[in-house]
Amino acid sequence: MNQKQPPLRLLSLDGGGVRGYSMIMILQELMLKLFVEMHGRAPRREEIPKPCDHFDLIGGTATGGLIAILIGRLRLDLETSKEVYVKMTKKIFETDKTIAGLPYRKTLFKASKLEEAIREVVRETSLRDEEETVNMFVDPKSPVAQIRRSQASSSLTGPPDGGRSSLKPGSPPGLQWGNENALLYDLRQGGCRTFVTAVHKGSDEASSTALLRTYDSAHGASPSADCTIWEAGRATCATYPAFKHIQIGQNTFLDEGSGRYSPVAQVLEEALVHEWPGREVGVLVSLGGGKSLEVLEAKKEPSAIKSATPFGKIIEAREKHRARVVDCEDIHQELLSGLYRTGVQKENYFRLNVEVGIADFGLNEWSRLAEISNCTRKYLGRQDIQMMNNSAASKLAEIHRSSKGRLNLEILNRELPDLPNEAFDSDSEEDEEVAKHFEELHKIKMKIRA
Repeated sequence: MNQKQPPLRLLSLDGGGVRGYSMIMILQELMLKLFVEMHGRAPRREEIPKPCDHFDLIGGTATGGLIAILIGRLRLDLETSKEVYVKMTKKIFETDKTIAGLPYRKTLFKASKLEEAIREVVRETSLRDEEETVNMFVDPKSPVAQIRRSQASSSLTGPPDGGRSSLKPGSPPGLQWGNENALLYDLRQGGCRTFVTAVHKGSDEASSTALLRTYDSAHGASPSADCTIWEAGRATCATYPAFKHIQIGQNTFLDEGSGRYSPVAQVLEEALVHEWPGREVGVLVSLGGGKSLEVLEAKKEPSAIKSATPFGKIIEAREKHRARVVDCEDIHQELLSGLYRTGVQKENYFRLNVEVGIADFGLNEWSRLAEISNCTRKYLGRQDIQMMNNSAASKLAEIHRSSKGRLNLEILNRELPDLPNEAFDSDSEEDEEVAKHFEELHKIKMKIRA
C-alpha cells in the first residue's frame, strides 16, 4: 500500500493591530468556498469548516498570534472568532494611557487589559475535561454534549469574577467554566499544530525569534513548559512602545524593534525542517492585515529627542507600525522570488492582503472595524481574488479528501480480520458455499490493501 503522506497545509497570520479582523474575514471566505468545493452547495452558518480541521500548522505574530490561538489552540469557529476578536480589541485599545492625547506612562496601552481580555476569552470559550480543553461551542445534539449533560450535576457555573457570560443562547447546560490559566500546550489528539512568535528582550535583527508552541517539537523544548495561553498571547503582543514586557519562566519577552510582523518564514522552516522534513507542501496561505498604498521613505532610526517627548512616543509608535506593515509585503516579495529554494510550488502559495492603507497606531483603530470590513468585502469581490480563493479551496478540498481516504484505508487495514485465503477441504455443499464467500472477501481485502 502506498504510505506517502498527504501534502501539508500551512497558514501564516501577520501582525498589524486591529486589522486582524480582516484576516478572519478572508479566512472565513476561504473556508466557505472550501465547503462548496467539498459538498457542492452553500453552507449554513454553523457548517462553515474550522481552520483547525484543514490546516496542519498555523503560525501567527502579534494580533495574528492572537488569532492563531483562537482558531488553532482554542479551535473556535470563525464566526465566534470574529465576535471574540472584536470584543478583545475593543477592550485592549479603547483604554490608552494618555491624557489629551499625551502619554503619561512608558507604554501606550495597558498590558493588564490585554491579559484580562485573553484570560476572559480562554475562560469563556474552553472547558476543563480532565486533561483536555474542549471547545465550549459544541453542538448540543452531539454525543459529547449529551454525555456532558448526563454527567453534569449542576447548571452552568458563572464566571469567577461575576462578569457577564458571552455564551450564546441554547448552550448546553451543565458545562463548567474553563480554566483561564489553561496551558498553551494542547493535550488533545489530532487537530492542527499552532505556534505564536515572540522576541526575547534585548534581541537584535540577527537574533532568532522564539516560538511558543502548542505541541512537542523535534527542534527542542519551548521557552517554558508551563506557559499558559494568556502568557503566550501577551508575549506575542509585547511590542514597545505599545505594551510592556512579560516574563515567562526565566525568559523575558519584549520586541524593541527587531521583530517582524510576518511569520511566514518561521511557518515554512518549522514545517519543512523541524516537523515534517521531506514532506510536500500542498497549500501555503499567508494572510496580511492590510497593506499600504503609500510608498514609505527609507527607514530611519528614531531620534532620541523625538522618543523622549510626549508626542514623539506616539509618532515613533506609528512609524514603527507603518514600517512593519510595509515589511510584511517585502517579506512576501522575497519569499515569492526565492520560493523555488523552499520546494514549494508557486501555484501552491497564496498571499491575501487587503489594500486598506495605513492608519494611526492602535489608539482609535478598534472604532474603524466597519471601514475595515467594507474594504475587505470589496477586496474579496475582486475577480482575481475570487479566482485565488477558489484555487486555494480546491487544493484544500483535494488534500482533505485524500487524507480522509487514507485514514479510512488505515482503519480498514487495521480492522479487517485475517481471512483464510485457501479453499476449504470439505465435501459438503454448505462448506463449499462458505469457502466461496471467504474467497470473495479475500479478494476485496486485497483490493483495499493494494
